[in-house]
Amino acid sequence: MQEEIIMFKIWIYGFSFFVLASTTTSNSSENVEVRLLDNQNAPLVATLDMSKADKRIKQFVSETVETQIKTIEETVNSKRFVNDAIEAKMKHIDETVQSMQLDSDTLVVKVRNIEETVKSKQFLRDALKAIKRDQEVNLKLQIANLERNLTAQLDDYIDDKVGKKVKENEKTEKSKQRPIDCGDVKTKTGNGIYKIYPKHSVVGFDVYCDFEIDNTGWTVFQRRLNGSIDFYRGWNSYVNGFGDLEAEFWLGNQKIHSLTKQGNYELRVDISDFHGTKAYARYASFSVGDASTNYKLTVTGYSGNAGDSLDYSNGQAFTTKDRDNFPVGKNCAIRRQGAWWYKHCAESNLNGVYREGIEWYHWKKNSHSMKSSSMMIRRL
Repeated sequence: MQEEIIMFKIWIYGFSFFVLASTTTSNSSENVEVRLLDNQNAPLVATLDMSKADKRIKQFVSETVETQIKTIEETVNSKRFVNDAIEAKMKHIDETVQSMQLDSDTLVVKVRNIEETVKSKQFLRDALKAIKRDQEVNLKLQIANLERNLTAQLDDYIDDKVGKKVKENEKTEKSKQRPIDCGDVKTKTGNGIYKIYPKHSVVGFDVYCDFEIDNTGWTVFQRRLNGSIDFYRGWNSYVNGFGDLEAEFWLGNQKIHSLTKQGNYELRVDISDFHGTKAYARYASFSVGDASTNYKLTVTGYSGNAGDSLDYSNGQAFTTKDRDNFPVGKNCAIRRQGAWWYKHCAESNLNGVYREGIEWYHWKKNSHSMKSSSMMIRRL
């Protein structure tokens, strides 16, 4: 476009030069006569100053050319602006088209992903349906097998249960014939040793029964007569029992517990001194706890003429020389040379050393040792 403007300028200047040159060469005189006619067609003669006219013509031509050139330049600039705007718009359009193309590509990718997702979900649905069908078939088979197995097991169970029930009934009938303590003994041949079968004992064991007192059966669990048996023993001996049921003995804490566990029992304590004087103490409720309580004593309801020397030991655990279950002060089993339900020692000590420490405080104080003692229980 700039080259066109330059060429146009050259052409205009050339044309102007041609006009001026023609004017100059046609008449070199500065004054020119011009013939004119008036309104009546009468000839007139006028003289023109050509140098002035020449200047005016040149000026006019130059101004006209400059004006045209300026106009052309403005037009060209305007066209250039328009072209730039068009190019910018086209560039924006191209960019928009490219962006739309990218968006379109992205959209296509998303659509493809959605299609693949739909296909995957459909595949999963089909797979789940197939799995469900297989599971239903397997479940039906398992249920059928289970029904068969349960039926067979139920038949076996019923047969086994009936057989066990028969055996239990037989065992129950036999157990009904077995005494659980001396009060249950049917065939009595007088005081002596009988075998009993407490409810909570695995096997039966022998005990000494006294049928003379109150004409009922008392189960004896302690007896002192003459000092023939050493009672200053350790824990295991007192748990399991020791001695001779016909003479001196301790039945055993575990056996005493198994007896008192099966019902309500009362306790009777009989004592005598070396002068032949006798006394007794009776307690309406008596029980011994299990091993977890260290064979704790529970005794209430005193009556009798020996005085209540056992209440002080109520609620206490059993203590031996090798196992102190009242850890306040020194071991009373060692101090009193026995084994008992000691607290701060005790007001009774029927398992003490013979002739020196068989004590029942509320009858003879602690200065007199008993000659004999027996402890027995009876189910109420």
